Amino acid sequence: MKGQPTPEHAVGPDSFGSRDEPGSTSTSRALSLPTTSQPFGANLEPVLHKACGGRLSAINWFRTDWQRGGALTGYSQYRDDDGRNMPAMVKLPVPPSERLWLERLQVAGDVVPRLYAHGQVLNGYDMVWVVMERLPHGPLGAAWQGRQFDLLIEAVGRFYKAAEKFAVDSPPPQRDWQAILQTARKKVSEQALPDAHRWKKMLKTADSKLKSWLSVWNDRRVDHWCHGDLHLANAMARCPAPGGPAVLIDLALTRPGNWVEDAVYFEHLYWSRRQQLEGRHLCSEIARHRKQLGLPVDEDWPRLAQIRRLLTAIATPADLQHDGNRQHLQATIELLEAELG
Repeated sequence: MKGQPTPEHAVGPDSFGSRDEPGSTSTSRALSLPTTSQPFGANLEPVLHKACGGRLSAINWFRTDWQRGGALTGYSQYRDDDGRNMPAMVKLPVPPSERLWLERLQVAGDVVPRLYAHGQVLNGYDMVWVVMERLPHGPLGAAWQGRQFDLLIEAVGRFYKAAEKFAVDSPPPQRDWQAILQTARKKVSEQALPDAHRWKKMLKTADSKLKSWLSVWNDRRVDHWCHGDLHLANAMARCPAPGGPAVLIDLALTRPGNWVEDAVYFEHLYWSRRQQLEGRHLCSEIARHRKQLGLPVDEDWPRLAQIRRLLTAIATPADLQHDGNRQHLQATIELLEAELG
């Protein structure tokens, strides 16, 4: 399927809003969570225990350094049908899309964590929650001695294969690349970026080419599902390093699109540290793995990947909060200069 996707308002290169869960007819109340998790989490425990039929043990709530807002995460144990207490993770609230895809992919094998219990209402409030397998090893990293890249490519291949069973039922998000480019040019001038003169030159050149890039990009196939946030920290394992397979986590941004979007996002994280890839070409390896699985790979995918790299690169100054370290900026401007001359 080709076509024009619906508007997306975020200007950062990788900001995608979650969509409502199809078929939800809940009339319960919406709830805003406080930013301090322990008292609120403790108050919810009896409700969660009841929702899980008494199978959930005490919950150890915690917050990670990267958590924002009022989302709650906790470790617990869940008693399965055989009476075994399985290590579990409790998450609430989660985006409806994350619960949807965790549920959809349960029968697919080593794709996502096992889902023990879940729901979309808690204590009379709209609150999507999940109790799922706590994976013991990961996220993937240096302990896997280079295998982490291969394991992630294999894992996303299994995700793509399993997700093909579900029809694409909505258009993908669309970026206003012209607005993003203008924001990038403005920030280059206002924030005194290193090598600002080089950025100004490349962004001016990009402005003259953007229309032709988008004529190709907007006509790409968008009839399959993307993970939406493909990187090593979103993959765990059930066996210790350097073993596999890897299991994907964090499905909140899963959306319709083209696999090239996942591939270039994963690749762009290593523009300034290519030595870690040890000669791997991530886009090519994902394309090859898709072919091995019998999944569609457009003949013009290298052109699509090139355009997505350029779009990602010109967006970098517009999203300095995420992509603003000096090494990444240097690698990005070098990429633009190599591509645009």
